[in-house]
Amino acid sequence: MGCVLRLVETGTEGSGRDVDVMEFGPSRDLGEISGLGLTLCEAKQLLGRVQQEIVAAQARDHAVLRPQCPYCGGGCHVKDWQQHSVATLFGAVTVRLPRFRCVGCGHSATGITWPSHCRSTPELDQLRAHLSALMPFRVAAGVLFHLLPVAAGVSPETLQRLTAYEDDDGNAHGAQPGR
Repeated sequence: MGCVLRLVETGTEGSGRDVDVMEFGPSRDLGEISGLGLTLCEAKQLLGRVQQEIVAAQARDHAVLRPQCPYCGGGCHVKDWQQHSVATLFGAVTVRLPRFRCVGCGHSATGITWPSHCRSTPELDQLRAHLSALMPFRVAAGVLFHLLPVAAGVSPETLQRLTAYEDDDGNAHGAQPGR
């Protein structure tokens, strides 16, 4: 017996999309306890694929929105599409987001308020910082690599670069020296 995990998007009008996220082969023999449930590798793949599908659905919903121009108040239409790669807690995703252009004044807008330098979600950044505060960077990177489908920023050097600390005066700095 094999299994297929299907993700079903529910629509407001009752019309939803569905996608087969992952297919699992025949069930393993339960003669050995190691055959019970998903393996860590399968779970990481599953989380990454579910994350990508959910992000794609969010991007489709976002593309339907038409923001008002902040300058003239006119309606905006889709000008073009841009790809954004973002590291999330459950894997790196590529988001296809529209850029909008005002019909009245020609002003361009993205329709999102993300900082231009944003390459990862705040949740992933917080987890990296938390683990880096509790253990050496190399160990924190190993924990992220082994438990989560996170591909971006799992090297100790990346964690060190991304981890900030505040000195006694409240000024933010890079990673603490000697850590």
